[in-house]
Amino acid sequence: MELNHVGITNKNEEQAIRFYQDFLGLEKTREILLPPELSEQLFSLSREIKALVFEKPGLKVEVFISDFQHANPNFTHFGLMLDNFAEITEKAQRSHVEIILGKHKEKTVYFLKDFSGNLIEIKQKS
Repeated sequence: MELNHVGITNKNEEQAIRFYQDFLGLEKTREILLPPELSEQLFSLSREIKALVFEKPGLKVEVFISDFQHANPNFTHFGLMLDNFAEITEKAQRSHVEIILGKHKEKTVYFLKDFSGNLIEIKQKS
């Protein structure tokens, strides 16, 4: 078994493109318009929903454009293994992407927050 993709919600298309394409460097490979009937069947929401698909080898993220609000606290996230951890954290600071840092004893955990509040855990590849 292997992971096929991750589906998340973003408040607007511009923010999704800024984060997933411009910041993370994923390629926007397509746009999908889910018709209201299908949205109702899958997500119990009877309206057309736009989704953007961003990819790079080994990673596919489907971003659904909606004003949906996450519950608080929000534990939902996905994790990325990075080739160059320092590069992405420096880029985050330049791009005004929030970095969340958690420390407990000797362990430090890092998250990025996209422009819609989605959490992405980041780790350095060994």
